[in-house]
Amino acid sequence: MSQSERDKNLIIVEAIEGYAYHHKMNPKEVFELFWQNGILTLLRSQYHALHTQSLEESIYFVEDVLRRKSKDG
Repeated sequence: MSQSERDKNLIIVEAIEGYAYHHKMNPKEVFELFWQNGILTLLRSQYHALHTQSLEESIYFVEDVLRRKSKDG
């Protein structure tokens, strides 16, 4: 696995753990929420922008995506 892939995986783990802590959820529940809503793929595709931001910004990004998805259907 390349360093880039490890870094992308790390940002996913950090986002899951941060979201779980922020929302008082179990990380496994957050993983499933992210998986069902395409967040894992989205985080990987946005790695170059997100890795320059704070963990809080990544969490806000995910919250915004989930909020928009819930409005759309």
